Order: sequence, then C-alpha cells, then structure tokens
Amino acid sequence: MEAIMLGIIFILMGVSVYFAYRYFSLKHHPHINKEIINGMKEISAGNITSEVDERSSDHAVFNQLIEFFSRVREKFFSFSKNVHEKGENLAEIGEYASEKADIVRAAIDEVGRGLQKQLVATEESAESMEEMAQAIEDLSVRSNQISEQSITTLELTKEGNEKLKDSLEKMERFNQTVNTTFDAINKLGEKSHEIGTIVKVITGISEQINLLALNAAIEAARAGEHGKGFAVVADEVRKLAEQSRQSSSEVSNIVKNIQEETEIVVKSMQQGTEEFKDTNTTIVEVGTMFENILSTTKIIARNNENSSASTEELSSASHQIMTTIVEIASISRESVEMFEELIEISDDEMQTMQKLVQEAKNLVELKNDVNKLLFGWNDGVETAEA
Repeated sequence: MEAIMLGIIFILMGVSVYFAYRYFSLKHHPHINKEIINGMKEISAGNITSEVDERSSDHAVFNQLIEFFSRVREKFFSFSKNVHEKGENLAEIGEYASEKADIVRAAIDEVGRGLQKQLVATEESAESMEEMAQAIEDLSVRSNQISEQSITTLELTKEGNEKLKDSLEKMERFNQTVNTTFDAINKLGEKSHEIGTIVKVITGISEQINLLALNAAIEAARAGEHGKGFAVVADEVRKLAEQSRQSSSEVSNIVKNIQEETEIVVKSMQQGTEEFKDTNTTIVEVGTMFENILSTTKIIARNNENSSASTEELSSASHQIMTTIVEIASISRESVEMFEELIEISDDEMQTMQKLVQEAKNLVELKNDVNKLLFGWNDGVETAEA
C-alpha cells in the first residue's frame, strides 16, 4: 500500500509539473516546442512510453523540464512494473503458502488425532494399570496372610510331630508293658495248670487216705475193744481226708476258673496286642506322614516367603509403572492441549495467510485500477516488455 501511495505521489508530481509547464509556457513562452506539449498529452492520456526529443528545445529551462519529465516517466514505469511483479509474486507465494499451510494443518490435525488416541489409550492403560496394581496389592496382602498362616501351620505341624513322637514313645512303652503283662499272664496260666495238677494229686491222695481210713475203721471194728482207739484215729483221718478232698475240689474249681479267666485274658491280650500292633503301625505311618507334611510345610513356608517378597517387589514395580503411566498421560494431555493451541495458532496463521493473499490480489487490482484511472486502458507494462 505504501508503494502504491508513493506511485500516486509520483503521478501527482508529474501531473503538477505538466500543468505548471503548461501555465509557464503559455504565459511566457508561447513559442515552446509542440513536441513537449504532445509528450505531456500522451502521458496524461495514459501512454507512459511517450518520449520527447530533447533537441527540439532550445532553452535550458525547458531542457530541465524535459529531463525531469523523463526521470518521472522512468521511475513510474519502473514502479508500475515492480508493483505488478511483486503483487503477482506475493499472490503466488501466498497461494503456495496457503496450500502448504493446508497440508501442515492436515498434518497437525492427524498428529492431534494421534495424540488424542494416545491420550485415551494412555488413560485406559493407567486405569488398567491401577486395577492391576490394586489386584497385585490385594495379592500381596493375601500372600502375606498365606505366609503367616503357613508359618502357623508349620509351628502346629512341628508341635503335632513332637506330640506324635511322644505318643509313639508312650505306645512303645505301653507295648512293652502289654508284652510283660502278656508274659506274666501266660506264666500265670502255666502255674494254674501246675496247681491243677498238684490239686489232682492232692485229691487222689485224699481219696486214698479216705480208703485207708475206711479200711482202718473196718479193721478196728473187727478188733473189738482193742480197736476202739484206732477206730477213733481212723475216723479223724477219714474226716481230714474228706476235708482235704473238699478243699482240693474247691481249689480245683478256683484254679479252673482262674485258667478260664486266664485264657480269656490271654485271648483278649492277644487280640489287644494285634490291635495295638495295627494301631502302632498306623501311628508310625501317621508319623511318617507328619514328617512329610512337616517337610512340605517347610518348603511351602519358604516358597511363600519368596512369593511374598516377589509380590511386594511386583507391587512396588507396578506402583512405579502406574506413576510413570500417569506422568505419561499428564504429558500426553499437555501435548494435546499444546496441539490444540497450535491448531488455533495455525488457524490464525491460515486466516492471516488468506488475508495476505487477498491483500496481494487487491494490490494488483488496485494497481490496475490506478493505471486505468490515471492512464486509461494502457498500463505500459506489456507495451514496455513488448
């Protein structure tokens, strides 16, 4: 616009010089060369390519006017040509920049959409990571609880194993006592049989004594008066024999009962011994199982400790990852906001560029309008180039 104003000033200066010259020449030099007047008329008509022959003027003042006229014509011609070229170049550059700005805007929009997708994905990852971190934290708590329970189970297993060992020792001592009792009962049974044999012998002796006493009484009766004393003795012997027989019979019954009871006890002891052996075998097997359980519990407790430590490390790592993802999400959100600002700036630049292109077009149109206004249809650019 400043260039156009400068051109208009040059034109006005030329027109002023022209009218001053006309006034001066008509008033003081009516004999001025018609070629100068005709040149001024050509310029006022719009033909800026018109030239004046300097040789046709004889006066120095008119030579200076002619020289000034030539400089004005050349400067305006150069100005008009530059305005035309610069305006077209500026319009082309503006259109090219507008096209590139459209491409840049499309690229910015694409990057913005990518960042928006990245932000959404990052926020979703942050939410998923938060859920996973919570799950890992719950797993860590449960792992610690399992570790504590496994330690408690290990202690209880140790205690149970110790009690089982003590029970095995007591069962062994009880087994020894049962075996001793069984041996004693067997010996008692044997002694009972021996007593029974002795009782039988005593019973036999009592019967023989009773027979002898009976024979002695018979013989005493045959002896008459002389055998009375012997008869009394024989009767006493018979009574003693009868008492011995009765006592032997009672002892025999007692021994028989003892033998029967002993046999029952022996059978019960044998059955109890067999059951004890089975129970002892079961307890030994249970002891072996307790040993295996104790060994397995130790391994589980050790693995739980390692798992608990690993879970805590995993929980810590997940929290760090979650923190990093949250930071990335924050950065992505800031990037999206920056890109939105960049898009706004790009829109402003696009509008400015469009205004610049329009101003360049307006400049060319204004230049053409000025040429038409001042010089008519002939702007002189094409003519000069031709």
